[in-house]
Amino acid sequence: MRLTPLFPALAALLIPVSHAATDAPNIIIYMVDDLGWNHVQAGKGTMGTTPKRYQTPEIARLAADGLSFTHAYSQPNCAPTRAAMLSGQYPARIHNKVYVVGSLNRGGKNGKFKGPEQGEDVDAEAITVAEALKENGYATAHIGKYHVGGHEGGEATLPEKAGFDINIGGGKQGHQGSCFASKPKNGNKWGFKNVGYGAFDKYAAPYTDEYLKKHGFPAELKGTPKHVSDAVGDALEETVATLAKGDKPFYIQFHTYAVHGPVKARPDLFKKAEARVPTGHKAAGRMAHYLGFIDSLDLNLARMRKMLEDPNGDGDTSDSITKNTLILFTSDNGGTHADNLPLKGNKGMLTEGGIRVPLIACWPGTIPAGTVTDNKVHSVDYYPTYLELAGNKWTPPADTHPLDGTSFADLLKKPTLEDDRDAIFFLFPGYLDTRATPSVVAIDDIAGKRYKLYYYYEGNRWELYCLSDDQEEAKNLIKEEAEKAKTLSVKMLNWLNQEHPTWKPSFPLIRETGKSAGPPPGL
Repeated sequence: MRLTPLFPALAALLIPVSHAATDAPNIIIYMVDDLGWNHVQAGKGTMGTTPKRYQTPEIARLAADGLSFTHAYSQPNCAPTRAAMLSGQYPARIHNKVYVVGSLNRGGKNGKFKGPEQGEDVDAEAITVAEALKENGYATAHIGKYHVGGHEGGEATLPEKAGFDINIGGGKQGHQGSCFASKPKNGNKWGFKNVGYGAFDKYAAPYTDEYLKKHGFPAELKGTPKHVSDAVGDALEETVATLAKGDKPFYIQFHTYAVHGPVKARPDLFKKAEARVPTGHKAAGRMAHYLGFIDSLDLNLARMRKMLEDPNGDGDTSDSITKNTLILFTSDNGGTHADNLPLKGNKGMLTEGGIRVPLIACWPGTIPAGTVTDNKVHSVDYYPTYLELAGNKWTPPADTHPLDGTSFADLLKKPTLEDDRDAIFFLFPGYLDTRATPSVVAIDDIAGKRYKLYYYYEGNRWELYCLSDDQEEAKNLIKEEAEKAKTLSVKMLNWLNQEHPTWKPSFPLIRETGKSAGPPPGL
């Protein structure tokens, strides 16, 4: 059942709960939409693979001040990742049936199988991470794209009913309808068409001298339509200023619309980006817009860190909350607007290019600066990590809402810790156009190296790759490393066959009979 809200009114956010007497940090998760693993400068986090055209100085500074993860994994596209982070569970749990955006039959008409029915919302009966953090004394806010509420679950699954004291723009919407504010021909109020249910319209007025000067933006923007990234940044500033006044630690989901399509950059950022597009690029204009869109999210990171340093904006940093705030920067899936080389594939695929994402953690004074780890983490790991940082004063009941993830709180403080996380798993029981067919994946370390095992229902086929030696996934080792493949297949089947009242994995359906295909056969 939904937990009874601890904060029935927004004003209650400012009631003291002895935050000063605890070590629980503020937490901001900055999640970008559709940003590729190496489409940013993230120090050693991208293992030296970032192309020169991607120049993100603020993200690079965040990496220099914090910890970069080389092997952070999401679900293969946006809604499943958001559901996993919100619930702390894989989509095989009864309260999280979000395997893909929309339907599990987006393709595969001639396939041997059919995708089963699925949901698009985290169930109202789930205990969300926001609800759990509220039980631990946190104030909570969501800004931007939500996507996992308001479908079949109705209003009961929207952010304001799922534990968020503040909700700016969150609902069932999957992307922004426009990138620039506009004004109706016969009206005088600026707004963003089909963006966040009108929540960002209060920030939609054209750029003014005062605004441009405050943020260091070029004067040439004066009087031009506001870009959606700047409006989202305005909402963040307002939210941080509000929550920083209280004595509760806070949790903010800052889920920006960038860089999901439509991909349109602010004019000045587009002009700067044009010079970074490789000569002879087949779609130079499109690439310039993509690079400029990435630049806008980099600028929002600068605004975020400035706000944490001076929450009330009076120029006096004595009220800084920087050292008591954990920033996590990541993406909801692999890139889709440009290649992810050397990683194979893109958004929607279970290859590395579809599921490996950037992750940087910054908490000055607590996380060692300029560090890097190759420990593997997954979207389901954030929930238990937050609870541990909050002190685990309250955790969800294991019988009704078990968490599938593993906390990486200790790793944040000691990045040299050995990777003791169990295998990471993926189950995809349907079809996603040409990108994905029914399959199961396991990733784990064996004998000091990282291996990835695939089972494809179509063709009853197994594949094995050593990511430590072959992150391009070019050489199938299923025959040469049969014992390692068998070891991983046992872990995969144990995961699929676990017994728990909440564990109900959906398998592909055999097209001819309509019966479940069940788990893969053992190796």
